[in-house]
Amino acid sequence: MHSSGTQGSARRAAATAIDPAAAPIATTTLPAIPTGSFAAAGAAVTALVSVHAYADSAAPLDEDKLPSIEVTGTAIHTRQDISQSTDTVDKKELAEQNLTLVQDALRNVPGITLNAGEGGSHGDSVNLRGLSIPDSFFLDGVRDIGQYQRDTFNTESIAVLLGPASAVFGRGSTSGVINSVSKQPMLEPLAAFSVSGGQIDYWRGTGDVNVPLSETAAVRLTVMDQSNGVVERDQVHYHRYGVAPSLSLGIDTPTRLTLSYFKEEENDLPDYGIPFIDGAPAHVERSNYYSLANYDRTRTNTNIGTIRVEHDFADGVTLSDSLRYANYGFEYLVTSPFLGNDFTPPPPPGTPYAAIDISRDQPSSAGTTVLSLNRTDLTVKFDAGGFRHTLTGGLEVSREQSNVNRLQNGLDVIPPTPLLNPAPFFAPSTPLIPYSNPKGRGSDVSLYTLDSVALSPRWSLDAGLRWDRFKSSFGEVFSGTAFERTDTFISPRVALVYKPDAQQSYYLSYGTSQNPVIEYLIVAPSDQSLSPEKNDTLELGGKINILHGGAQVTGALFDTRVYNARISDPNDPTVQQMPFDQEVRGIEFGIEGDITDGWEVIANYTHLSDKITSAGAPASQPGYAPSPGSYAYARGKVAPNTPHDALNFWTTVEPSPSWTIGGGFTAVSHRFADADNTAGVPRYVVFNAMTSYEVNAHFKLQLNLNNVTDRLYFTSIYYVGIAENHALPAGGRTLVGTASYRF
Repeated sequence: MHSSGTQGSARRAAATAIDPAAAPIATTTLPAIPTGSFAAAGAAVTALVSVHAYADSAAPLDEDKLPSIEVTGTAIHTRQDISQSTDTVDKKELAEQNLTLVQDALRNVPGITLNAGEGGSHGDSVNLRGLSIPDSFFLDGVRDIGQYQRDTFNTESIAVLLGPASAVFGRGSTSGVINSVSKQPMLEPLAAFSVSGGQIDYWRGTGDVNVPLSETAAVRLTVMDQSNGVVERDQVHYHRYGVAPSLSLGIDTPTRLTLSYFKEEENDLPDYGIPFIDGAPAHVERSNYYSLANYDRTRTNTNIGTIRVEHDFADGVTLSDSLRYANYGFEYLVTSPFLGNDFTPPPPPGTPYAAIDISRDQPSSAGTTVLSLNRTDLTVKFDAGGFRHTLTGGLEVSREQSNVNRLQNGLDVIPPTPLLNPAPFFAPSTPLIPYSNPKGRGSDVSLYTLDSVALSPRWSLDAGLRWDRFKSSFGEVFSGTAFERTDTFISPRVALVYKPDAQQSYYLSYGTSQNPVIEYLIVAPSDQSLSPEKNDTLELGGKINILHGGAQVTGALFDTRVYNARISDPNDPTVQQMPFDQEVRGIEFGIEGDITDGWEVIANYTHLSDKITSAGAPASQPGYAPSPGSYAYARGKVAPNTPHDALNFWTTVEPSPSWTIGGGFTAVSHRFADADNTAGVPRYVVFNAMTSYEVNAHFKLQLNLNNVTDRLYFTSIYYVGIAENHALPAGGRTLVGTASYRF
């Protein structure tokens, strides 16, 4: 069955809130989203999910082209009602672009850049609106603190909330949050399988089976296995698999229970990229590999179990509770390029490449991180003072533990290798042994309340307040260092919304967030007396439906002030310091939806004007030690990994009922790698394309061609000084074919 624009694009912006009781669809069209609160958002105004609204059971392939909605407490809303900038990478976009990793999907969100891992930090790490948010990943609205590469095999959509979100999501939501919405059991039977193959031994297989058990219960299982290399990065290889069973009872009834388990394991030969020479990634062959292909391995083992209970009382009262236990194991045996060593300083600027040897060290580690968390939300609708209120209150209690063994550095064991012709094989004679055993503990108690007040048919007011008490401790077994601290803070948010008609809305919002100094646990502060990182944001935005509701135009202006921003200490990247305050001003524009019947466009642009307003001594200076009181050197500079301009464009057309052709590009301007603005990576534009053919209502073939022009560009960077740095190049032109079958 042809999925034309008349059925609605996966990102179509509807004009008004959807009332499940009045919607002209069968009760089974909302199997994954009960009419009560969805704990993935827990009254959190932003968990975006995709509704499964089949036109009929004979159209299984059409479920990917459906409207995105919001779940806010007991109400289901469209994006028109959200008084904050949002962006969503939905199921349709994930499939069209063959986006198998969350971090790959996030490249479609302007304002997001990737950070390369080292110094105790690995897995997904991003900057949003110029600010690092390593602890702002959520899974179904509940914090997901693991350092692993998140696969999308069990993902319905990825919602990005831009701007401070601490009033809802708590600590760490400095410039926004990234929330992955899982596939949920539903009352429609489903059996879907796909197999992908391509260059560099690319293989991926997925399965998604949903079985209704009764009129109110269902079970669902998704699985994935993937193995692949990277074009023109000959030694790099990735392998991971995952399984995610879930069971829902009481679907579409007042009382609902969902049990879910998510497991993902990785076993990779990692990529630590290309070193910087004279302030830029070395101009060498993209295939140059400076690590040890016969030695390096990164392994992760992620296990997340969640129990969600929801109950709808009379008169619009909903109680929900989410209980999660997560265990994240990891082992990073890695070799990193190092420009110089303990005996040889970095080469002076202008040194010929043929005369440069690259040292290699081994910043390796292994350990576990454990999270236990319970979140309870109560949502009540009532009239008071002549106004309609939707009031949500919540309590969140969590405990996090991190136990890491850092292994002895092999800097003086591995011989240097030529910059132009690196040797990727060597067997170190000395095994790595633990030299450091940092242990972090954190416990958080949070209370919050949110009230959405309908002041009139055109005006509404959103106000929220969250109180957090985060008690943290850090201990180093080998050195005997130990300290703890308790941070208590309040995060407010207020927004005024004006809706002159059903097709447009405008908002003015203010919010704050704070990050405790030992929040990340695995990375220690350099001084226990450091104050929390703080920020506040003022934002003016609007959303307008166009083309009879088929598409939506969005825009926002924002001003964010950051105080006590943290980066790695150049003397020891496993600890943090706070050398600067920062201001980020920006503007965002977007359009998404159906331009005509069968022609869909998704385009977003972000411009950031970023500057360091006060700073300490130069972070890239060799031998630098933290120097409190020196706040002049980097004033006026641009913060690391913050492009001034980023543009993403993707479009698909359907020239016939069976064919879909799509393509687009991502453009990112120059980014500085360090706070001194002495090093950076060049701007780039990368083009991707796809085509798919629906053989019949069940069978579909698809081809994806990524990096069409074979552009050399760098996706992520790591830089703490002239000697220690690297930039990660993306793969060359890559072709992948996928066959999908759905019963």
